Amino acid sequence: MKRLRAVWQSLWADVDRRVRLGRILGLAFVTGGFVVIGVAWNGAAGINLRIDSQFPYLLSGGFLGLGLIVTGCTLLFLATVRAERTVLTDKFDEISTLLGRNLNRLQFSANGAASTNGQVVAGTSVYHRAECRILQGKQGLTTVTVEQADAEGLKPCRVCSPPVIERSEEEEGAEASGSGEPAAVSSGDEKPAP
Repeated sequence: MKRLRAVWQSLWADVDRRVRLGRILGLAFVTGGFVVIGVAWNGAAGINLRIDSQFPYLLSGGFLGLGLIVTGCTLLFLATVRAERTVLTDKFDEISTLLGRNLNRLQFSANGAASTNGQVVAGTSVYHRAECRILQGKQGLTTVTVEQADAEGLKPCRVCSPPVIERSEEEEGAEASGSGEPAAVSSGDEKPAP
């Protein structure tokens, strides 16, 4: 029972596996429906003497086959909807990230001057200095503030050592519990004490 529960939970958590399983089951049901209809027609064709003896084959086999086909088509449709929803969710997350980056770039202080926070180049999971050698030759790079990079969960590059947000032990504990504000930005030039 525990093994079945573990399989069910792993299947429920993995959307790709659910989509694949839905498509396989849908195709199996559709195929089974056509096979049942074929067997029913074959059974009805085997009885040549009385037409009223053919009706049970046609009705039971036809309705069962049609039910299997409709069920299979429904499973295929749901698998397609689930796959499209996953793609749209990924695109929505990407749009939210890009919109947050652009809005952060347009922030202004109370006196009307542009924000003077240090800008870094954002990657998919790491942020870099603009002059980082890893970025040479890459196109379409996005710059963000260090605070924005930290808010997006990006880690600092280990090659170029960009500025990082310094946190005290109290703030790290508060952040782990879900609250807390980021501390001052460090330039990244300082080396940590041994």
